Amino acid sequence: GLRLGLLASSNQEVILTLKKDVSIWNINSFAEFFLQIFEKYHSEYINALKEVRNTRKLFLDDLKEIPSLRAVPSQANYILCEVRNTKITSRRLAEILLSDFEILIKDLSNKRGVCGRNYIRLSVRTKKENDKLLNALKRVFSEEPGIPQDDEK
Repeated sequence: GLRLGLLASSNQEVILTLKKDVSIWNINSFAEFFLQIFEKYHSEYINALKEVRNTRKLFLDDLKEIPSLRAVPSQANYILCEVRNTKITSRRLAEILLSDFEILIKDLSNKRGVCGRNYIRLSVRTKKENDKLLNALKRVFSEEPGIPQDDEK
């Protein structure tokens, strides 16, 4: 990832303290190159942001149609979901999606703030990839034969 930082302040005391106590960090050549070409590709960047927003909204709407999930609205390129199905934990869901469908999702059950609760994080991808995940989720939650639930492990 590319990270650039900026600090602006009208507080002269803060500025003096930072100049005195904080090292100057140079950016790498990749970040410098990005800054040089950013304006040239600004409109493409804005269009890509719009496309991500539209795709995220469609994906979120589709996820809300799956009763075993509670999808949380997002401004990021991923969607947080609570797994409400009582037979499948978030961890087991992640295992099933990876082993049976070759889809990797993030199980958040061990993360601070949600520890012990069944949450997953789903990346917003292309329409085709999102549809593949949606179809897999529907199959898993329909309790089709051949997909072991937690109590069958």
